[in-house]
Amino acid sequence: MTNTQNVTELQPRMTREQLIDAARKAAPLLPAAYGWMVNELANRLDYTSVALCEAMAQRKELAEQNATLREDVTSWAKECDRIEERYTKTPTNMHLLEAQRELRELPSVVISLNNEVVL
Repeated sequence: MTNTQNVTELQPRMTREQLIDAARKAAPLLPAAYGWMVNELANRLDYTSVALCEAMAQRKELAEQNATLREDVTSWAKECDRIEERYTKTPTNMHLLEAQRELRELPSVVISLNNEVVL
């Protein structure tokens, strides 16, 4: 068994917060140039993680809005078909079919709300 395997077995994966905290605590113990670099890396990891969390929250919100709008379009198309059927006395689903075709052509946002990665 090599040293790398021993270290890997003894240390479980650190969370993002633990890693940033450990880097900031270790930075003053290193030579100045290395300490500055480790501190800068910790800061950038922190900023990037915050930005990623915000982007994921925005993406989730936009996906929910997108799903609602798609449902609204389908509902409106069904209502148009119902109104047309009432006036023409012939059953139709022309508006619904057109809406479904156009919605298929739009890029759909796929998001799994249950499988979100927590940072």
